[in-house]
Amino acid sequence: TPLRPIIACIHAPATLISKFLNDLLAPIYLNAAREITFINGIDVIRKLEKYILDTHFQTTTKFIIIDMTDLYTMISREGALHTLMRFLEKNSHHGKIGTLSIDATMRMARLILDTNCFAYNNKYYQ
Repeated sequence: TPLRPIIACIHAPATLISKFLNDLLAPIYLNAAREITFINGIDVIRKLEKYILDTHFQTTTKFIIIDMTDLYTMISREGALHTLMRFLEKNSHHGKIGTLSIDATMRMARLILDTNCFAYNNKYYQ
């Protein structure tokens, strides 16, 4: 039986650091991904209309829909950190994200991942 517990870690040790890092990185990510991100159904239609008006739509155009499940457990910790490092290097200004160095940002991300834990069935998991 597939098991995918959804656990709220609102009071986890690194919750405040996680929120801080999210507030720091989310605007940068959203700016970088705005061309390939859909906000809602209307946004999909508007971008499709623009795609057609820009003459990119062809009879050979293919649309692919992917439904991901358990993505969190499919991405390795090191793979996620490597991807984050590349993102930070590409989007930093003089090696900084806001007022923080890339190294400090990466240390926070590692701390968050290292302290990620939950309790299930009276057992603690990291």
